[in-house]
Amino acid sequence: MTVHTEQSTVHTDGTMPASLIRLRMRESALRQQAAQYQARAEHLERVARHQAQQLGRRIDAHEKIVLGALVKKAGMAMPAPHTDIAHDQHENDVESMSSRRGIAAQSAAYDRALILGSLMWLTSALNHPANDAVMVPDRQRLREDGERALRRSG
Repeated sequence: MTVHTEQSTVHTDGTMPASLIRLRMRESALRQQAAQYQARAEHLERVARHQAQQLGRRIDAHEKIVLGALVKKAGMAMPAPHTDIAHDQHENDVESMSSRRGIAAQSAAYDRALILGSLMWLTSALNHPANDAVMVPDRQRLREDGERALRRSG
């Protein structure tokens, strides 16, 4: 590779050769294009991050919708005590509990065995071929399956 010094590239009349001028213009254009590509790459990275966050939120929302539908389908309301006095007391407890500790405290009052049994049934139903008829078992059977699973795990 030949290295040209500033002195050797300048003509005797003080001008640079046309080829050197073209090369410098080309270099400048390539640097500008590289800067544009770099800016575009940074922009695409930001867009990709934003879309990944949006997708994560959308998936989370869909999971909550599916779980909410499952809870509704299984009829998993708060367990109701047997007497009216106990029922009034239970409502007061739930209201005070929810205001103090939030949803974590409320979720402890749900029928965990029924929820677990329903989730286990849903898993097995999703593994069936699409053309198979799937029958929903009664709530008592779902609860019993959930209780067995809870006993095994704990």
